[in-house]
Amino acid sequence: MYGLFRLFEGTRAIDWLILIVDFLILVSIVWLELPDWLHHRRAVAMSRALTPFMDRGRQLQVSVPSQNSHPSPELLKWAEEVKTWTEETEIFLARSSRKAAIAFTHVINAYNADRTVRRPDGTRFRLAGHYGDIYQVLQVKLDNLEKIIEKPEAYF
Repeated sequence: MYGLFRLFEGTRAIDWLILIVDFLILVSIVWLELPDWLHHRRAVAMSRALTPFMDRGRQLQVSVPSQNSHPSPELLKWAEEVKTWTEETEIFLARSSRKAAIAFTHVINAYNADRTVRRPDGTRFRLAGHYGDIYQVLQVKLDNLEKIIEKPEAYF
């Protein structure tokens, strides 16, 4: 106890004032920066959580079965998988951020998207009709999801 008393024995009032002001400045910096830091951490975490959805969507994009003159069971299954992926992604985004869910479902000018399927092995083919429409919407939604992942602070 005596050692503690000797530690503060030579302090003047100005020393205490400087210490208090420094402490208040430190508290104000933390107070002002903490919300931004927490927001950034949440946005990065949401971006990481969306990566499996993006990977699954890209896999659906390149795994389209070739289109015959009549709908094949593989093509019907693919269309159902795309529908399931879309619903799961929308539900996840709606739980996390209404703004992100709206951005994901915003499909305007989907007809401008290419209907040509390009596979990793270099093969290409064009989809027509209803399945071409599904493919175009899938591409637009993947682009929307990519924008959400690239700038998560704007959505979460």
